[in-house]
Amino acid sequence: MRISPIPLDGDTVGVLRRDWQAIAVASAITGAAVAWRVGLHAVLPAFLAFTLLAVVLVVCDLRLLRLPDALTLPAYPLLVAPFAVPLDWSATARALTAMAAMFTGHVLIALLAGGIGLGDAKAAGLIGLALGWSSWTALAQGEAVAYLCAGAYAVVLVVSRRASRESVVPFGPFLLGATALVMIAKGV
Repeated sequence: MRISPIPLDGDTVGVLRRDWQAIAVASAITGAAVAWRVGLHAVLPAFLAFTLLAVVLVVCDLRLLRLPDALTLPAYPLLVAPFAVPLDWSATARALTAMAAMFTGHVLIALLAGGIGLGDAKAAGLIGLALGWSSWTALAQGEAVAYLCAGAYAVVLVVSRRASRESVVPFGPFLLGATALVMIAKGV
């Protein structure tokens, strides 16, 4: 099964095969909500492609505790093009700037502060592209929701003694889930 120009590892293929029904249902529900909010706009295909990718990445991160490069890296050129199609140059420039800023900022966090992985940084660039196309406010809201929810979840795990401070909490689902929530709440 070849989904990406970069070969998928066996673990990722296993997750996609095992969870294809959950991925399909979650993609349909999330995609329908995004389509309802965005409407018949030229950027709708880009938002729907991002939504499908986000669902697949969330499932991979929950199962494997990583975001596979074979899914994140090819998504950059595949998503930049449809976000540029509406020919709204200010939105496209903002999206590209947000993509670069989110990627760079999250790489620095991953390398200097820890707490997130480089896969999260690669996904953050794609999130910057999607939310940045809408507005800087949408991007800030998505980031705030992701960090607040992840922090609250980690605190609950530690307080309930289900995890220690050294436990791994996948951050991708929070980043990607917050992005979907903001896209649905704000529309275009």
